[in-house]
Amino acid sequence: MIRTKMLNVFLFLVSLVFFSYLFYIQVFRHQYYEKRARQQHEKKFILLGARGNIYDRSGVPIATSEPCFSIFCTPRYACDAAKLVREVSRLSGKPKARLKKLVEDGDFFWVQMKVDIEQRDRYLAIDDPSLGYTHDLNRRYNMPEIFSSIVGKCGLDNHGIEGLELQFDEVLSGESGFAIYQKDPSGSIFPYHNYPEQEPRPGADIYLTLDLQLQAILHDKLKDCLEREDAQLAAGLIIDPETGNILAMVNAGKNGDRRNHIICDEFEPGSTFKLMCLTFALMNGAHEDDRIDTETGKIKIRGHTINDYRDYGIVTLRQAVAHSSNVAMVKLSRKFDRERFLLLVRDFGFGELTGIEFPGEVRGRLPDGTGLNDIEFATLVFGQGLTVNMLQLAMAYQSIANDGILNKPNIVRAVRKGDKTAYEVDPLRIRRVVDVSTAQEVTDILCSVVEEGSGAAAAFNDMKIAGKTGTAQKVVNGAYSNSSVIATFVGFFPAPDPDYLIMLMIDEPKSGYWASTIVAPVFKEIAQSLYQMNSHHYAAK
Repeated sequence: MIRTKMLNVFLFLVSLVFFSYLFYIQVFRHQYYEKRARQQHEKKFILLGARGNIYDRSGVPIATSEPCFSIFCTPRYACDAAKLVREVSRLSGKPKARLKKLVEDGDFFWVQMKVDIEQRDRYLAIDDPSLGYTHDLNRRYNMPEIFSSIVGKCGLDNHGIEGLELQFDEVLSGESGFAIYQKDPSGSIFPYHNYPEQEPRPGADIYLTLDLQLQAILHDKLKDCLEREDAQLAAGLIIDPETGNILAMVNAGKNGDRRNHIICDEFEPGSTFKLMCLTFALMNGAHEDDRIDTETGKIKIRGHTINDYRDYGIVTLRQAVAHSSNVAMVKLSRKFDRERFLLLVRDFGFGELTGIEFPGEVRGRLPDGTGLNDIEFATLVFGQGLTVNMLQLAMAYQSIANDGILNKPNIVRAVRKGDKTAYEVDPLRIRRVVDVSTAQEVTDILCSVVEEGSGAAAAFNDMKIAGKTGTAQKVVNGAYSNSSVIATFVGFFPAPDPDYLIMLMIDEPKSGYWASTIVAPVFKEIAQSLYQMNSHHYAAK
């Protein structure tokens, strides 16, 4: 009797433990085992949403996405490790020793990313259950040498890491979907209509203001100059002066340099900054025929000597600008109200971001007007002691070319999602910097630079061109170098009603020192190409 009771108690306790464990599994561990069951008979595929395309202003594709596959390995499922290592090494080109270690470690690893369907099928032909693949997208760049410093690139995760790809990553990125397939006992997969799925959604497309043809012309001319001069960098812009739209932007550097130096680097502008001195003088009562004595081409200020290229003697204001006289600018600036002058400089956009849709723009550096001594202000008026980025300088000239109105520079024309336009850029007027008459007077004087002065090598076909040269000494080891310079030229044409503004910069040219002989001829080549493209338009004018 006692034994029977003990047996019943024992069976009760066993049953209690069994049913408690069963209850634990069915209630508390339900989701865990359900997930394991699904893994045995279901396979979920992530379907990546296609990244949006990037086009030039005419709809020519610059960056596109195409389907591809990424191959992975889960070593614990390998049937024949030696064969797996041998075959994967053959297909991927990776060393056998490295693959052997990865397989022996037993951890999941990626074999090869972003392969086409033919390469995927070669891996699957190994017929090892440890190998699998995921659907992926490969970013394809057309004409990467021409556009790389602008468009940038994506990482392996299909997110932008440079340039416009980074700036508009959220706009371009698509939304991923998924599909769940049935697995049979042999491991084969097939679609099953009752399983849920979600279609991926592509990202939006971006249309730029850039023109492929103009971009190619600018790139070819700058590349030739870079090689001819053995320079560190050749960079350039073509802008529509009326709208501020950037039609071409090129950074041609050495050794595959992808940096956008135009926006992300600052430099001392040199004589191209004399635009500020000229404009402020005209706004405060100066006239183009005012006479200035440049003395012997030298002037001393606080023990420092400022030189001209040569002794120009007595010159008019027009001639002083045409020949880029430092002495004349310094003597002219002695009457300036320094605070008001620097306010005008800021009105032209210096010391402030332009607002361009691009990551990493620098502001440049302007000195505080109240703390400037005589020599610092004297050198400031001909472009020393401050820094600018190249786009800022180009847009300052754009405001003069646009009858005194400074526009925001644009590189994106529209964003489109399918058939709908989500965003379209209109020209944005920032402010009126000077009145129309002053802008036209400045333009007329800048024409003399090309007609009779330092920019003569830019002239062609009797085209009315307003422009300015600049040769800025670089600071090397804390002092201005006599051999390392940045040579610039900025000009627009036809001067009375310009269609194009072109700015060029050559960093450390080796064949010479002056922008007049190095950069102005390149401007001429580019401007002639644009003229020939629009010859019927100019003939009608």
